[in-house]
Amino acid sequence: MTDIAEKLFPNLLTFLVQLAATGIIYLLYRKYVHEHVMNYLDTRAEELNKAQLYAEEVEQEAEEKSQSLKTEHKQKVEQLRKQQEMMQREAEQERENIIKRAEEEREALLSQAQNQIEKDRALMLQEVEDHVLEIAVNVTERTLENYRYDDEEVFQVLESELEQVNNETH
Repeated sequence: MTDIAEKLFPNLLTFLVQLAATGIIYLLYRKYVHEHVMNYLDTRAEELNKAQLYAEEVEQEAEEKSQSLKTEHKQKVEQLRKQQEMMQREAEQERENIIKRAEEEREALLSQAQNQIEKDRALMLQEVEDHVLEIAVNVTERTLENYRYDDEEVFQVLESELEQVNNETH
């Protein structure tokens, strides 16, 4: 059977040999490798510091650009808003001008149409008067065709008719 104490506690000679081997490895490491490892670690640390500084600079530049872009965006938005307001005012002014011109054209056309109606009405009345007069002359001619009249009698009738017409007009 095996002794449990041997298994639980290490052998002192093995322990010392392991300790001596570790010491030798440590001394070899210190003599030949330690300086190179430290140089490598220092170089890596410097590179990491440079990379971190560069990243911070880039981040700072990005933040500045972001701020400038935000400011520029706000300015552009404000400029667009002002242009939109100006265009709306111009459109409203143009609309009012168009309405005004249309109103003027409507008034002109209405006036022209009324003048034309008055002219047509006057012409029509003149034509009707001429036609009535022509009919009256024809009727009078037919009536008087077989009638014999005296000059004095005709003058008297004409005078009385003229007086009657004058009285009606005044």
